[in-house]
Amino acid sequence: MNKLISFLLVSLFLVAVAFAQTSYPNLPTEFTADVEIQVETSQSPFPMPSVSGTMYYAYQKRVQRMDSTDPMFGQTVTTLDRYDQMNEYNFASGDCKCSPITSEMPLYTVLPGSTYQGQSNINGVESDQWMFSLSTSVNISLYVDPTREILTQAVMIVSQQGNTMTTTITFSNVNTNSISDDTFDVPSYCQCPTPAPPVIPPANACPGNPPSGCNCAPALSFCTEVNYPIDTSDAPSVDAMIEQTFNNFVSFAQPTAACASNMKSFLCATLFSVCTGSPVAMLPCANLCPSCSCGAGNNTCAAALPNTACTQYGNGFC
Repeated sequence: MNKLISFLLVSLFLVAVAFAQTSYPNLPTEFTADVEIQVETSQSPFPMPSVSGTMYYAYQKRVQRMDSTDPMFGQTVTTLDRYDQMNEYNFASGDCKCSPITSEMPLYTVLPGSTYQGQSNINGVESDQWMFSLSTSVNISLYVDPTREILTQAVMIVSQQGNTMTTTITFSNVNTNSISDDTFDVPSYCQCPTPAPPVIPPANACPGNPPSGCNCAPALSFCTEVNYPIDTSDAPSVDAMIEQTFNNFVSFAQPTAACASNMKSFLCATLFSVCTGSPVAMLPCANLCPSCSCGAGNNTCAAALPNTACTQYGNGFC
């Protein structure tokens, strides 16, 4: 269940808005919310037991926590994701297990690329629905309260080999006040080593010497500056998806040339992360960032994001 939740949350990082919008919802980067997670599959006529709990999220601090109740045994279990350490801690009743985090922290913000699907009532709140096709088999809908600019629900539908899995996360009692740092403290009984940071591949790793388990992309038609090791063997399909998302954004939002350039770099850098041969994910920063110099100023890699997140997103939004 935790792996499934992590996949959904990371996928939400890619959800975007660009249909008849001149301004974009400014979702909070720090909040507390009650959440309910429901998973249904076409293989089973009965839904899996739902998981309910409280989520604590603070993007600037690179931390996330989920206190949930085990649907089978009623025990409260805490999952603490410390992206600043790249460690995940699962603990309950004095027992603790840890594992390295292998993905980037989800960023709950609305980015260009999705289509507006109208409004739906989510637990009594009229919410704007935005849909994004992550691939031909994965569709994500993000529901936003347009008055408070907070999430009310997220739905991911995955269809593979004739089977469909629907994961729904419903948010309620969202509080955008600052969260105390000690909420994200690791218990003293969690004795887990901090993973070593990944080693940045040398500039000449491609085309002939990528790290073990990595690939060098062929010449791409859109993300032309992806000349570093990546972790996908289907780079042309990803490149085509990025180009379609970008073209939708330009068509609907009609951005300035500078904004369009920044958005292209953001999409290419985000969806083509650097493969280091280690399970720890890494965005292409510094000399590996496509067509931008990370950390060089407020208008280069978004001032609102940690300086380790390579985006060339511009200052705030376009």
